[in-house]
Amino acid sequence: MSRFDLSQPPFDNLTPAERDALEARADIVYFPDDAQIIGPGQPIDALYMVIKGVVRELADDETLGRCHVRDVFDARALVAGRASSRFVAEEEALLLALPREAVLALTGSNPRFGAYFYAGVAEKMGLLAQRAGARELQTLLSATVRDVGCRQPVFVDASDSIRDAARAMKEQRSKSVLVRGDGKLGIFTTTDCRDVILDGVDSAEAVGRHCSYQLLCVERDDFLFNALLLMTQRNLRRLVVTENGEAVGILAQVDVLSYFSNHSHLIAQRLDRAADLDELAAVAGQIDRLVRILSGHGVRPQQLGRLVQALNARLFARAWRMIAPSRLAETSCLLVMGSEGRGEQILKTDQDNALLLPDGEDFPEAAACCEAFSAALSRFGYPPCPGGVMVSNPHWRLTRSEMRDRIHHWLTRPDGEGMMRLAIFCDAESVCGDASLLADCRGYLQAKLQDDAGFFSRFARAVEQFDTPLGPFSRLRTRERDGRELLDLKKGGIFPLVHGLRALALENGIAAPSSADRARLLAAAGKLEAGLADDIQEALAFLSQLRLEHGLRRLDAGQSPDNLIEPEALSTLERDLLKDALAVAKRFKTQLRHHYRLGSF
Repeated sequence: MSRFDLSQPPFDNLTPAERDALEARADIVYFPDDAQIIGPGQPIDALYMVIKGVVRELADDETLGRCHVRDVFDARALVAGRASSRFVAEEEALLLALPREAVLALTGSNPRFGAYFYAGVAEKMGLLAQRAGARELQTLLSATVRDVGCRQPVFVDASDSIRDAARAMKEQRSKSVLVRGDGKLGIFTTTDCRDVILDGVDSAEAVGRHCSYQLLCVERDDFLFNALLLMTQRNLRRLVVTENGEAVGILAQVDVLSYFSNHSHLIAQRLDRAADLDELAAVAGQIDRLVRILSGHGVRPQQLGRLVQALNARLFARAWRMIAPSRLAETSCLLVMGSEGRGEQILKTDQDNALLLPDGEDFPEAAACCEAFSAALSRFGYPPCPGGVMVSNPHWRLTRSEMRDRIHHWLTRPDGEGMMRLAIFCDAESVCGDASLLADCRGYLQAKLQDDAGFFSRFARAVEQFDTPLGPFSRLRTRERDGRELLDLKKGGIFPLVHGLRALALENGIAAPSSADRARLLAAAGKLEAGLADDIQEALAFLSQLRLEHGLRRLDAGQSPDNLIEPEALSTLERDLLKDALAVAKRFKTQLRHHYRLGSF
């Protein structure tokens, strides 16, 4: 039996035998308040894990960070052999001391464990994502019926007629009813209804005479895999869900299979079958649930963003076709822009969309339809854009010629607002209608771009808008708010990476809207060093994962997602990787500053 929890990174990469051997070499050490544990320049003989108390990392008298229970320090110093920072017990601390030679021996024999100490940014973050992905099978096998939910049962009396039962199924949109009578519970399905009709049974007969009383049930807290196994073994399409012996729901086979297949295809089918905006609103809520499931299964932000983008595109297109007359819907081009256009919006944030109209056509109903569309998106959970980047705003509802004129204005009079709007348009993707209108405007933009270093410098200068929150000695710079030390992931890390790639893509004629594709194509074209391109992609993925997890926690607390995280709440590994990701942003900004001569502005 292990005395200590060595299940967290980096020890989760060790085999049980390796963990046992390492623990056998460990010592427990105690430090009172304010005692120095490691001093700058001091030889390092152990890797420490906090069992109790708080340890503070300092450079001179400046606090770089704090280590709490289960946090590990100081991996960098362990490899170097000497410490660069000072660690002191802020509160009396009980530490697990793992001998340096034993830890380093494991880094040589176990590459995944060694990556925590030696790997580059891209490799280290990639290995972290692989660990997250490895949780998927365990998560699926441990899921319960309660996790997937069940359909509300529809009850009828055994004395009710077959016609009454059929009417109840139709009204409640159910494929089965539970039949109560004489202290028994039966089930009558649409298949049973079909069979009795084909057998010539009078629909006025009591349904209790034709239902099945041999119910197969599953408890709400039983494993979902057991429900699937029972359905497979008995060739069943549904089970009765019970809790404390009472029937509380119906679990359909499609619900189980959809959970195990992440049910994105079923959401798409429901979008296509939706008859009105009410049904679309219900399906929009299922997209949020899908995000939670897939995120819990370890799906990476890049893949998750693309999937959500595809589902959102179908949702938006379906809503637009319900609202707009067919001539308007087919001849116009509905666009999404910003993070939605890049396929990087996972949780619902501000609307960013536009409508392109063909020249020479009159659509007097367009304004009202666009107002209705923006209202529908708000109902689906997408709040209005504070900057008004929505089809309901006439500035983003333009004919092809008007959009060309707007692009010309952005290029010839590149003020700050114009550069921001151009950046938004660079990420545009068509979701409904005539995509050639967007292609035409994109072609016009590329044709009008000249080898004008001044213009591209003005466009790229937005990366300087926010400081990278990483100071000397890799100290995370936070700002106090409501008694908490917070860091803005978007301003500090995500935005400069995204906009820097956008600027280089625009300059080099790369039309791909996603940041990952831009990085790969820029590297392939020799416009971005391959190693830096890999680091940027992994840094973006890690920052996006932190933002997603933070956003889901805020939603659970009934709050709106934001970008402000509390570094103190992160694990040691997460804080280290956050520092690495921000260092990538800082390095990329330095390269952009040199490339675009931003210091001359």
